[in-house]
Amino acid sequence: MIINLNIIQEKRKKKGYTIDDMAKKLNLTNGSMYYKREVGQYKFKAEEIMMVSKVLQIPMNQLFLSDEYSKMETGSKKVI
Repeated sequence: MIINLNIIQEKRKKKGYTIDDMAKKLNLTNGSMYYKREVGQYKFKAEEIMMVSKVLQIPMNQLFLSDEYSKMETGSKKVI
């Protein structure tokens, strides 16, 4: 599952939330923990993605890069 980090960052900035604001909303200890998730150094947990979706008002289906998932999925199918 590949998360669309670009849309998360764009929506966060558009709504005027800082890294620290998002860390607080996700109950993370500090902004650094959120930053590492937003830039892809650390993966968001499932419950964090649900919170990001709610806080930033991003539909869940827009948070995932479905094209990448589809390529991975179709690559493993066997043709008979």
